[in-house]
Amino acid sequence: MKSLQVRLHVGLGAALTLLMLSLWWLSSSGVNQIGEQMMLSRMEHDGEALLASLQKDESGEWSLKAAHVGHIYQRVFSGHYYLIEVEGQQLRSRSLWDYSLNISTPLQHHQPGPDNQDLLLWYAEFQLNEQSVKIWVAEDITALQNSLNYFSQLFAFACLLMLGGVLLLQRWVVKRSFLSLQPVINELEALSEGDLSSLSTEVPQEVKPLVEEVNRLLHLLAQRLQRSRNAVGNLAHSLKHPLNLLVQLAEQQTADSHLKQELSQHTQQIQQLMERELKRARLAGAGLPGQHFEVADELPTLVELLKRIYQQKALEIHYEIDCGCEYTADRNDMLELLGNLLDNACKWAQQQIVCKISCQQGMVMTIEDDGEGCDSALLFQLTERGVRIDESVQGSGLGLAIVNDIVELYQGEINFQQSTLGGLKVMVRLP
Repeated sequence: MKSLQVRLHVGLGAALTLLMLSLWWLSSSGVNQIGEQMMLSRMEHDGEALLASLQKDESGEWSLKAAHVGHIYQRVFSGHYYLIEVEGQQLRSRSLWDYSLNISTPLQHHQPGPDNQDLLLWYAEFQLNEQSVKIWVAEDITALQNSLNYFSQLFAFACLLMLGGVLLLQRWVVKRSFLSLQPVINELEALSEGDLSSLSTEVPQEVKPLVEEVNRLLHLLAQRLQRSRNAVGNLAHSLKHPLNLLVQLAEQQTADSHLKQELSQHTQQIQQLMERELKRARLAGAGLPGQHFEVADELPTLVELLKRIYQQKALEIHYEIDCGCEYTADRNDMLELLGNLLDNACKWAQQQIVCKISCQQGMVMTIEDDGEGCDSALLFQLTERGVRIDESVQGSGLGLAIVNDIVELYQGEINFQQSTLGGLKVMVRLP
């Protein structure tokens, strides 16, 4: 789709060009009409003067009073001519010399004249002493046409200059008008980076409905996300008590040891899933969803929480963070990612965990523990959903699979290696 700026330039340019062409045509035609009407009016006066000077002598011949006929009609090819027809007799101006006017019908008001002249012809019929008198008056309009053509060319040049000036002005006005949208573009960039939670409505009236709709959509998405997370946590809480009763009933009422073992296994799996969701809710905290993950603010709180969860192991969790490290991403997603990685390390560590986070060209998380590690042949299975390498440690086998899902969502990569501490080393790179 063409840009709005190009479409406005093309549309307004075409409209202005059409307007200027119409103005030029109307002015040229109008001036031509005015010039011709003035000449026809003068020729009409000459015709009436010729009629007044017409006389008939005793022999029945018609003639004009010489004193009433201008000298311009006496000079050969002067550009002023007349022809009078009365009772079959024609009276011609001396200026015509041997040239004959074309007086055939239909009458041609514009016709070529002697000496390459362009003639304008006027005609009228009168009654004089009950005699029909026909008078034709012609005048050379070559000079007038040259003047009108010069005016037309000059006006066309002026129109082109005005059109160019107006187009430049229009381009400047359109560009300046679109500059008023730059704050919206800047706010959208800030919104994508998490610096803003909504767009300002102090915008041009034409884009205000769009901005309001974007704000409404952002608010709706934030509400739905929070409602979804709250619902999962609430569901886990509400199922915890009925599930405990179910476990007790299974232990008390079931005589079949095989059925009892199967029920116990399934209820334990459900409990593990609920504990996982409750842990996610604790990791996310009470803060509102955001688009900025402040590592220095979030990691210490997360470490203290994990120390309380695994207080029986008396773990030492060391962490290093780049100065001013922050990442543009959903806060809850990053808390879940880092929380699952640290939680996995806490499960397997003997005593020590090291976490390093840098925010140069994206974010790099490195978590190492001093646990027993993992066989190299099994490292690729760690991110598979539900897979547990060691069944002796509690868990649902979903933690690293969820980590892998979040990493894929942000188009990052995750690597597993043997740590120098003796356990597992997990490195996550997010662009």
